Amino acid sequence: MMALVRDRRAHYVMSIVIRWVHCFSSSLRGTFGTRWEAMKAKATELRVCCARRKREARESKPRQMRGSTRLNISDDLKIGFFSTDHATQTDSSEILSVKELSSSTQKLAQMMKSLQVDFGFLKQLLQLKFEDRLKEESLSLFTILHDRILEIEKHYQQNEDKMRKSFNQQLADAIAVIKGMYQPL
Repeated sequence: MMALVRDRRAHYVMSIVIRWVHCFSSSLRGTFGTRWEAMKAKATELRVCCARRKREARESKPRQMRGSTRLNISDDLKIGFFSTDHATQTDSSEILSVKELSSSTQKLAQMMKSLQVDFGFLKQLLQLKFEDRLKEESLSLFTILHDRILEIEKHYQQNEDKMRKSFNQQLADAIAVIKGMYQPL
């Protein structure tokens, strides 16, 4: 398989070089001289090397495979940039495995849908639990703060009563002192 891929790549490179050589042959002959001859020699060397590799690949195949040099239809269908993508043709022996793969893919898709539904329910459950926990915590914080506020108000009322009593006592003492100063003897 790798030899076939290498041969295709070598053939592709060779075709590019040959096209380039034919395209610019008239302008290059007079200007570059020896470079042109070296490039021409390299192109022929690549052609010979490519032909030799193809021959070796054909000879290295078993005798049963040598007889069927017919290429698949998919080899003729070329798509994409620089014809790098090739279409594929399904072999009759692959149909069963394709059916199994498609059924397992459908089962996986159904499992994914059920998992999505389960995760949706789980998300809602966690969100509701979080909201309940948040309400409980906020209620406990509210009761603690409310109790503290009531204690502070009670303490404030007690302090106010103490101050009121002390001021009343001071007023009564001051009135008694003043009364004592103005009473005739």
